[in-house]
Amino acid sequence: MHKIPLRIQIYNRWTLFQCSPEVQQEVKPLFAFQVPGAEFSQRFRDGEWDGYKNMFSRGRVATGLFLEQRAELEKVYRLRVQDFRVAPVFRTIPFKDSRPYQQRAVETMVAASTTGGLILSATGSGKTRIAGDLFQRLEGCACFIADELALLEQSRIAIEKVLNETVGVVGRSEFKPKRITVATIQTLAKHCNKHTFKKWFSSLNVLIIDEIHTALNRRNIDVVSQIRPQAVFGLTATLEMQKPHIHMPAVALAGPVIFEYPIQEGVKEGFLSEGVICRVLFHDPLKGKSPGYQNIDNIWIKAGGPEADYRYHIALNKSRNDCIEALVREGLKRGRKVVVLVERKNHLAVLSKRLQDIKHKALSGDVPTPIRMQAMKDMDAGILPLILASVVFRKGVDVSRIDLIVDATGSPGRNSALQRYGRGARKVEGKMLWYVDISDRGSTFEGAAKARAFALTEIGAKALEVTWNNNAEKIFNQLEREAK
Repeated sequence: MHKIPLRIQIYNRWTLFQCSPEVQQEVKPLFAFQVPGAEFSQRFRDGEWDGYKNMFSRGRVATGLFLEQRAELEKVYRLRVQDFRVAPVFRTIPFKDSRPYQQRAVETMVAASTTGGLILSATGSGKTRIAGDLFQRLEGCACFIADELALLEQSRIAIEKVLNETVGVVGRSEFKPKRITVATIQTLAKHCNKHTFKKWFSSLNVLIIDEIHTALNRRNIDVVSQIRPQAVFGLTATLEMQKPHIHMPAVALAGPVIFEYPIQEGVKEGFLSEGVICRVLFHDPLKGKSPGYQNIDNIWIKAGGPEADYRYHIALNKSRNDCIEALVREGLKRGRKVVVLVERKNHLAVLSKRLQDIKHKALSGDVPTPIRMQAMKDMDAGILPLILASVVFRKGVDVSRIDLIVDATGSPGRNSALQRYGRGARKVEGKMLWYVDISDRGSTFEGAAKARAFALTEIGAKALEVTWNNNAEKIFNQLEREAK
């Protein structure tokens, strides 16, 4: 059977299909995904929408998606491709102090620089170092997009160390771009229509988006479309590529996955710390749903709702907090540098009050970035034994000395669970990370605990389950035996 000819023009950001409207309709399903929860939409119920988001529009599709689906197209069509892509100019210079996998990542990025791609590299493996090495070779201009304002300065300092040149800043009310600039996506979206920003955008050859899994929304895609760089790279430790509604937007924004460095490989090669995962099965004596109504921030919330249940079973659950406190005190007694991760500020306040006799820092989004960074430095210096942190500690954390993480969040989510474990993955000679997950039983949070357990199996670390019986010493003895 003769394949149908299909004329294609590829540019750095977009690929044009020069074919009839009928053929365009035929290829559309290759670039569509079902939107989660679409069935609850009124438009879907009225039959006005099929529940799918189509990434192919007006005869064009993002080049990253075309490259991803090219093999599928070639099963049906005989592609006649004109490739008009132009790569940025890179210098060939020797690497200095970079790890072998970081060098491979940079070489792969240079080879894919006519479009870009996704870099999936484990937490603690030095993704910002990879960005710095690429920028060092680039002869043009680039922007590193930080996920949030709190990570802006941290990223700037890290990249500046690699480049030995001043790195510009666009964010926190500053507009000081340089050859290499760090910026927040919020700032770019807010000011992208200003003349000064548009002029700067036109000079950019490369964009690197940090934590790209958090950037998959319309605003960010529109910003990248306005900048129109030659190459876009997305950095992340975790991306649920098996889910089309995550996979397709990520590939459209940057490009296909071009490099992977999982945590298992990092541990095997000795660049990331070995660890033991301990699931402490906490059988909640409160059981069931929260009774009556809960007053949360002067708002009465009906029992059984997410906020009321969280407050009742997690934040104010005396037995559960007794468990957390006992684990923290036993870990500190054994000389461990301890980080406790929680989901909400009210839980953070409860634990901080319980542990007020111990030198510690309680970190949330309300705490200024310099104080958070100083806390991390103090832990690495050995003068701060304990950090209590909310979700703000989920990313951008650079503390090598963490060797005990107590996950008290009670929240599900594969990406979040893997990232929380990764907070302690940075390598220090002789270090063995202990990751203790408070695994809820008998409450509405049991499903979340099982979801975390399933996600953590991907790490491939040693694992054990222990039922909480008010004996932290026994649990840590088992951890020590398992670590040997």
